[in-house]
Amino acid sequence: MKTICPCCQSTAVYEMTDGISINLIDQLLSPTVLVSLGVSLCKTLKVHPAIGVVVGTTVAVLIEMTQSHQAPPMLVNQQYRCDECSHVFTSLH
Repeated sequence: MKTICPCCQSTAVYEMTDGISINLIDQLLSPTVLVSLGVSLCKTLKVHPAIGVVVGTTVAVLIEMTQSHQAPPMLVNQQYRCDECSHVFTSLH
C-alpha cells in the first residue's frame, strides 16, 4: 500500500530514517565491550584476566539469548516527509 500525504494527498512521500542503525544500549552491551570490561575489572581486582574474558563472554551470550527470544513489536511508528508540500507526518504500520 502506497503512503499518501495527509496534508496534500500526494503519493510523493519518502520514509525518513535517523541514520543510526545501532542504538546506544546495543553498543554498550556488545560482546567486545563486555569482555573488555570483564578484563579491566579483573586487572583492577588483581584476578587473572582470563576469568574476565570468560565472565564477559558468558554475560554477552546470555544477553544475546534473551534478546533473540523477544517478540517483535506489532506496530511500528514511522515518519514520512512529503516531497510536494514538505509536510512531515507519522504513520503506524
